[in-house]
Amino acid sequence: MDFSIIWNWFCRACLIFFIIITVNSILGDVMFRVKYSFPKVTEKTLVQIDTNKDPVQINLQNTKYIKAYGEKDIYALQPQAEYSISGLVITKNTNFWFRDIMRNKFDDICLMDLGIVWGDLAADRKKLYKHWKFKSHKTLGQSRRLEWRAKPPYDNMPWELGFVSSHISHTHLIPANPNVMGGLLAVKKNNIVKIDGYLVDIYTDKSELIAKTSMSRTDTDATSRGSGACENMYVRQVQIGNKIYR
Repeated sequence: MDFSIIWNWFCRACLIFFIIITVNSILGDVMFRVKYSFPKVTEKTLVQIDTNKDPVQINLQNTKYIKAYGEKDIYALQPQAEYSISGLVITKNTNFWFRDIMRNKFDDICLMDLGIVWGDLAADRKKLYKHWKFKSHKTLGQSRRLEWRAKPPYDNMPWELGFVSSHISHTHLIPANPNVMGGLLAVKKNNIVKIDGYLVDIYTDKSELIAKTSMSRTDTDATSRGSGACENMYVRQVQIGNKIYR
């Protein structure tokens, strides 16, 4: 038996398989973007977004589950709080490219992430980016994270690490409908936005827990309620500048 021939055929089969997966994933990503590329502005407002205040959170108890549709499956969301956040967008992560590869149920229902800052951090973005660098990404271990680090020189930093961590949010977003999703996709880095909805725990339609949401802006690690200090948000409305999508 000529093992070189077998090896060559094996390599060809692997290459064909990789090409099929890649093409299928790219086509799926393109179709996804086209599906949500033309959101309708529900209304325009003259009320400017106030980035100075902290996110508004009203905790809830014994709430009814919200039925939500992911790209493939159906989910049950349990609202934990009414939630509204206004601020400066510092990162946007859609995780679309090759999302069919290593995609889990959390990715299926939480369709994008936004990193948002408020207060003094949002007041002067030149000073913010001069001293801090931000990155939202998905790790090989399937975790979706927002990382930030100070830039040198480290003397005369305008904000301490604790202040930055308490004025920044990495929010995993679940759109209430396609128009809201289109509005979220229209968000760009450095936009001023206001997002309204609920903080939610995520379950499958068979009551299996997928993820709990953070309920605090000051938790920082995997010991938090959200197992990483991130908020899971069911979005009912998004405002970009004076445009509102709902």
